[in-house]
Amino acid sequence: MDDKIQLLTGKSGEKDVVIDAQELVTGRTCVIGQSGSGKSYLIAVLCEQLLQNNIAFCIVDTEGEYFSLKEKFQMLWVGGEEADVNIEIDFYDLITQSIKNNVPLILDVSDVLDQRKVVSDFAGKLYEIENQVKQPYLLIVEEADKFVPQSKDSLKEIEEISKRGRKRGLGMLVATQRPSLVNKNVLSQCGNQFIGKLTTENDLKAVDLFFADRKELELLPKLNTGEFFVMGNAVKEKTRMQTARRITQHKGLTPKLIPKATGKITELKTSLGFVESAERLEEREKVKAADEIGGGKLKGVGANILKEQIEAIVEGKRKKKYWLFGEKEHVKYIELIYHPFVRVEINAPEGFIMKSLASHSFIVDSISGEFVDIKNGLKYSTGISRLIGLNENEIRILLEIFKNKKITIGDLELKTRLSETTIRNIIRHLEEKRMVTFSKEGNLKLYSFLINFELPDIKQSSRYPEIQQISGKADKQVLTEETLRKIIKGIDEEADITKFEVFYYPIWFVALENRKLRIDGATGKEI
Repeated sequence: MDDKIQLLTGKSGEKDVVIDAQELVTGRTCVIGQSGSGKSYLIAVLCEQLLQNNIAFCIVDTEGEYFSLKEKFQMLWVGGEEADVNIEIDFYDLITQSIKNNVPLILDVSDVLDQRKVVSDFAGKLYEIENQVKQPYLLIVEEADKFVPQSKDSLKEIEEISKRGRKRGLGMLVATQRPSLVNKNVLSQCGNQFIGKLTTENDLKAVDLFFADRKELELLPKLNTGEFFVMGNAVKEKTRMQTARRITQHKGLTPKLIPKATGKITELKTSLGFVESAERLEEREKVKAADEIGGGKLKGVGANILKEQIEAIVEGKRKKKYWLFGEKEHVKYIELIYHPFVRVEINAPEGFIMKSLASHSFIVDSISGEFVDIKNGLKYSTGISRLIGLNENEIRILLEIFKNKKITIGDLELKTRLSETTIRNIIRHLEEKRMVTFSKEGNLKLYSFLINFELPDIKQSSRYPEIQQISGKADKQVLTEETLRKIIKGIDEEADITKFEVFYYPIWFVALENRKLRIDGATGKEI
C-alpha cells in the first residue's frame, strides 16, 4: 500500500483533517466517545475512506449498523438471515479469500448469542493467516469493552493482535464508549487516538494518558456530537476536528431494502462454497412472514406453558360476578408477551482499609425498574423505579436525606461536596416531583422524605436464566444503560457497570372483565 495515501476524516475550521492510511491500517488506533458522541458515525467515515481507496479490512459489527456501507461499496456481509453469507462459514477460507481478492468484510455478530466466541475464533484465524501472508489488513472492533475488558475475560487473540500484529501487517482499531472498562494493555498500545465527548470521571481518568495538557482533558465533557481530538502517529499534530459527512446513510435502511451485491461478491460467495438451499430459502420466507405479523428473533427464556394450559389455569381463577352466584367473569383476551429484563453486572469497592473491587449482579425489569428473582418463577422486589429519571447528583442528595431522616442544606453541602446553588436547585426539583418536603426548627429548614423509600441493594448476586433464541411478540425495552449508569453512580460513585444484557421472559397477559392477570410463561405461576 502506498504510504502517501491520505484519508479525509474531518475539518478543523476550514482546514481538512487527513490521516495517514498506512498508519491506520497497520497501526493501533482507538476511537473513544460516550453514547451520542458520534463514535459510530466517525468509524463509518473511516470505513468509507478505506473503501474509496480499495483497502480491505474487517469490521466487527455488534449492533448490525454498518450494512448500509453496501449501498455504494463492494463489501461481503457475514451474519444472519439477510446477510450475503451466514456466520457459520469457515473463517479460515473466508479470511484467506478476503485478503486474496481484496474484499472488505462486515462481521455482523448482532444476532449471535455468544459474540465473544465468534470474534475470538475470527481473530485467531486472522492472526494465523497474516502470520503467513503479511499483507496490510485492518481489524475494527466495535464495543471493545465486550471483548477485551479489564479482567481475566479479555480475549487473548485480540490482545495478541494489539501486541504483535504490526510486524505482520495486521492493524487494529478498537472502539468503545467506556475506556475505563477496556484492557489497559490494549488501550496503551494505541498510537493513534480519536477521542470525543466523555463525562464520566472514570472514563476521563482512563484517557488521561493521551493528554499532556490538563486543559484539553477538561474540554472533553463540552465537545459537541461529531467533535473529536485526533492525535498520534497518523496525523502531523493534535487537532480538534468535526467529523466529515458520510457518503452512505447512517443506519438508515433495513436489510430488506439493500439490493444484493453482484459481480465480485457473487463470485466470492461461490468460491467459498456457499450455495443457498431450497430449505434455507423456505426458512427465510417463514421468518419474513413472522416479522410481518409482529414476531421476531429474541434472546431469552422460552415459554413452557402453552395457551391451552393457561386457559385451564384462568378457568380456575375466574370469579362469579355476584360472589356465590351468577355467571363467571368473561375472558376478554389471553396473549403471550415476551417482557424485557436486563441482567446487570457491576464492579463496586469493598472493605474499609484495603479496598478491592468486587463483582455483583442483579436482574431488573426494563420497564418498571423493579428487581427480579427468577429462581423459581418471577418474583419482584423493590428496585430503582423511584430513581429513574434522576441524575447522579439528584440521587446523591436523595440518598443523603434518606440516611439522615432530616437534614439541612448546609449538612448536604458537607456530605456531597456540591455547591449550595446546585443543592438548592436539586431540592427544588425533588420538591416539584413530590419526593421531599421540609419542616422548620427555628430558622432552620430540615428536609425529609415525602415518599416511602427503600434503598436499592445493588450489591447482590442473582441467578441468570438459561438463554436461547426465541421468537414472538415483545414489549419494548425502556431502561437504557446510560440511565442505569446514572443511578448506579448516584448510589455509589465508585461503582460501575461492566455488563448490560437485555433478555426476554414469557408472560401470559390475561384480561378479564374488571381485572388483569399476569401468569409466568415458564412456570405457570401467577405473578
